Amino acid sequence: MKALATIIIGFIAGLAISGVLGDLIDLGRFCAGRIQAAWLTSMAANDLAGAKYSAAAKKYSKALTKISPKNKNLTAKTKSNLALSILLQAQQDNDKEAAQSALLIFHEALELFKEIPDEQKAQETQTNIQEAEKIIEALEVQRA
Repeated sequence: MKALATIIIGFIAGLAISGVLGDLIDLGRFCAGRIQAAWLTSMAANDLAGAKYSAAAKKYSKALTKISPKNKNLTAKTKSNLALSILLQAQQDNDKEAAQSALLIFHEALELFKEIPDEQKAQETQTNIQEAEKIIEALEVQRA
């Protein structure tokens, strides 16, 4: 039993010295982050569908912190959904500043979709930008 423990300890020490252990730890963190992002995105989509826009926005915001910057597609989709959540809440609350914030996030998503490139998502996001601009204009008229 003592020999087995020595072999295991030696193996772990070898992994640590060679850097493989660090790579395995980083891989574990990466996978955990992706799982958390997927879970948060799924819950946020349910909130969005249920008209719980504020809750959805919070979950999409948190999911963005879990997504690797290298994953531009998922980042763009999440930003677009975040912006939509913020925009719909802003429309309910007659909050022009929040609608303008959503517009900025839509533009960030659009740039990422163009970079990928994903023409269909870019066009959908452009349509959302136009809708956001109409909502902002309507909110300005209400305040006047």
